[in-house]
Amino acid sequence: MLRIEIICVGNELLTGSTVNTNASWLSQEIYKLGCVAARHTVVGDDVGCIAEAVKESLKRRTELLIVTGGLGPTYDDKTLEGVAKVLRRRLEVNEQALKQVEAKYRELAERGVIAKFELTPARVKMAFLPSKSTPLRNPVGTAPAVMINYKTSKIFCLPGVPAEMKAIFEESVAPLIKQLVGTLFVAEGCLEVKNLPESSLAPILDKVVEKRRGVYVKSHPRSFEGSEPKLEIYISVTKPSKIEAESLKEDVISELTTAICEAGGEVRRRQP
Repeated sequence: MLRIEIICVGNELLTGSTVNTNASWLSQEIYKLGCVAARHTVVGDDVGCIAEAVKESLKRRTELLIVTGGLGPTYDDKTLEGVAKVLRRRLEVNEQALKQVEAKYRELAERGVIAKFELTPARVKMAFLPSKSTPLRNPVGTAPAVMINYKTSKIFCLPGVPAEMKAIFEESVAPLIKQLVGTLFVAEGCLEVKNLPESSLAPILDKVVEKRRGVYVKSHPRSFEGSEPKLEIYISVTKPSKIEAESLKEDVISELTTAICEAGGEVRRRQP
């Protein structure tokens, strides 16, 4: 399976003032494409910390690294500086990126969003990319995203603003993941279980999973109503065809339901 990691940059994520919804959304989208994010890392707006996080990820032979945040025009937007440092590449004005930034600000001036068009140093800063980088179109905001090929890895640096990050991922990153992994389909299911402790459920889950490839089953304790345990079981199946994925999911749900009822539990199917 393609190894994918996510690094989210921003002091606001470490202080807790901003919830890291980017990592959650990216992981969900990556999962829909048939992959699983191997690791989430959060670092502050510090060149050394960013460089160290990228370095450690590349050491783990990450094939696709997604870095979010820190691409803007302000002094604390340092992501590309950190990436350039670990890759030992110069930060330089990328002419294609500069054209993208210029076009955006001309458009904003024409629409009256800003008073006049001007390529200030802060705006030009967003066109400084590590050498040998490819700027990616930002259909929502002003800062171009960046794709970097490094040995056997691809590094994507995306804006931290969720709307911008999502638009660029869908337009530029998701198609590449599909190309790398091929077409995979994910079928999901969920069961609500009562009157069966998780410790009694565990051997049932082991038996179901050990004989099937491409199946992931996870139990989540939800509550105890008096002495009555309540659990949710999440089922996920990844296969090359939708029919195969759905068929195997139904087999898993059927076997789990039968085994849980035989063990004295109650099962109700619900939407995942």
